Amino acid sequence: MIINCQHERKIGDNYGLSCQDCNEALEGYGYGGFFGSNLKGNEGCIHGMWCIVSPEQEECYYCNRTRERKNKPN
Repeated sequence: MIINCQHERKIGDNYGLSCQDCNEALEGYGYGGFFGSNLKGNEGCIHGMWCIVSPEQEECYYCNRTRERKNKPN
């Protein structure tokens, strides 16, 4: 375990940025984040591309997370 890591060696992709020395996720979900072992399963969507799947819910095109619609029909 590295204590007081300065995060000098970083690697990133479209899911985030991680330190290659201590493996800490520095931004987003971390490198390889959506498929990585650092996920707990309750992370929110970082994509923001939503489609309507029902009058009450919408779903992300990329990660298939669902959320309650902000502008529900009357």
